[in-house]
Amino acid sequence: MNASLNEKLRAVKWGEFKYKEVFNRIEQGRRLKKDDQIDGTIPFVMSGTTNAGVVNYISNPVASFPKNAITIDIFGNTFYRNYAFGAGDDTGVYWNDATAYSSNAMLFFAVAMQKSIMGRFSYGKKLRSSQSEDFTMHLPVTDDGAIDFDFMESFIAELEAERVAELEAERVAELSVMKKTHSKTTNRLNGIPIILKSSLANRHGESV
Repeated sequence: MNASLNEKLRAVKWGEFKYKEVFNRIEQGRRLKKDDQIDGTIPFVMSGTTNAGVVNYISNPVASFPKNAITIDIFGNTFYRNYAFGAGDDTGVYWNDATAYSSNAMLFFAVAMQKSIMGRFSYGKKLRSSQSEDFTMHLPVTDDGAIDFDFMESFIAELEAERVAELEAERVAELSVMKKTHSKTTNRLNGIPIILKSSLANRHGESV
C-alpha cells in the first residue's frame, strides 16, 4: 500500500460497530459430509484458506446463500463472496438483505472483520456465527458518526487501481525477461546453420 493510502487511513475518523448493526442476516451453514455431496455447479464453502474455502461444486439442496456476502469460518478466515454459494456448518455467513451494500463496501467490511478477530480462534477455540453478533469492527465514519461509505468506496477503488498497476508492472518485467531469453535463444539458433556449414566444409576441405 502506498504512502498516500496509508495517510488517508490515518486521517479518517473511525467508529466502532457491532456485526449485527451492519448485517441483518448472520447465519451458520449446514453440515454436508463429503460422501453426501452430489456434483454440480454450486460452490460449496467450508473452513480453510485453500481456494478461498471452496472445496467442491455441488447440486445438493442445502442452505444456499446470496452473492455479495461475507464468510467467516471456525478459525476466523474471512472472505468476500461475489457469487451465490452453499456453506458447511463450520462457516458463518454475513449479509444484509435490507441494505444493498456495494462490493467495495463489503470488501472493506471483510477486511475490518478479519482484523477484529485475528488470532482469536483456532482448533482449540472455534468460532460460531451466533457468538459474533456483538463483535465489533472499526469503520471510517462521517462527522455525524455514520459509516463513511464514500471513503470506503474511494479507498477500495484506489487500492484496486494500485494493485492493477503492480500486476501490470510485474507482467512487463516478466515479458522483458522472456524477450531477453528469447533473444539469446534466437542468437544461439541463428548460429547453428553456420556451425553446421563450417563443419561440413572442413570435412570436404572447403572454405566457408
